[in-house]
Order: sequence, then C-alpha cells, then structure tokens
Amino acid sequence: MNNKNRLLTLALSLTIIIFILFTKWWIADVVDGTDGIMYGFPLIYKSPAFYTSMANQYFLMALVIDFFVYFMAVFAFLFLINKFFFEIRLNKKQLLTIYAIATVLFGIEILFATVFESRFLIKRDFDIEVKQTGFKFYLSEEERKIYNKSHQ
Repeated sequence: MNNKNRLLTLALSLTIIIFILFTKWWIADVVDGTDGIMYGFPLIYKSPAFYTSMANQYFLMALVIDFFVYFMAVFAFLFLINKFFFEIRLNKKQLLTIYAIATVLFGIEILFATVFESRFLIKRDFDIEVKQTGFKFYLSEEERKIYNKSHQ
C-alpha cells in the first residue's frame, strides 16, 4: 500500500472495528455505591449509570485515550508489516468492505450510546475497587455470567 492516506484510513477503520469488538471488562465495586461491569482498555470508559438500569455512563477523556492507544497499536502494526515484511495491497472492494463494517459497527455503538438515556462525562467522578477483569469479544457474555455467579 504505497499511499500513506490509505494506510491511515485502513488503520482508522481497523481501529474502529477492533475497539468495538474487543475490549476489557472490569467487575468493580463503586466506593459508596453499587457494583457493576465496566468496560475499557487501558482505562474504563463505560460503566452502568446509577440512575436507571438501561443507561450507561461514558467517560470521554478515557474514551479518547483508549481509542488513541488502539489506533497507535494498529497503525504501528500495519506500518511495520508494510515497511519490513510485505507491502499491504488491498483492492478497492476489500477496502470498501472494511470501511462498511467499521461504519455499521460505529453506527450501532452510537445508536446504543444515545437511545438509552446515557450520560456523558469528561472523566469518571467516583472511585472503584476492582474485583475481577478479563477480555471481551462483542457478543460474548462471559463477564455477565461471572458477575451473576458472584451475586448468588
């Protein structure tokens, strides 16, 4: 892939896909509050809202930092492969497919973030005590099973 703009847009699209599909979950007790499952890597950027059961809280500073970490890792990986191993060659149809997947996933996340009375904060305004962590694929419910098991 000789065009640096193509490498950047590929990295951005793959970052969106990976950021949405793979993350870290944290089962944590909120100091002076309830416990819950929170998400984000390396920082927690999403937690359940305390005022209603279907809403989430998003911490924008942590979200930006997490996305930047993911982007730098994906871009560095693609850059190193492109520079030292082989040139990344994707035709227009393959690139458009990746762009379409990233756009659909991003749209779904935006829909979920806006439809359930979510709250957006600059940073998390409460302390937590982490009980357990793990990694999550988008549709897996492993953390929910562990959380429910600890509350029986």
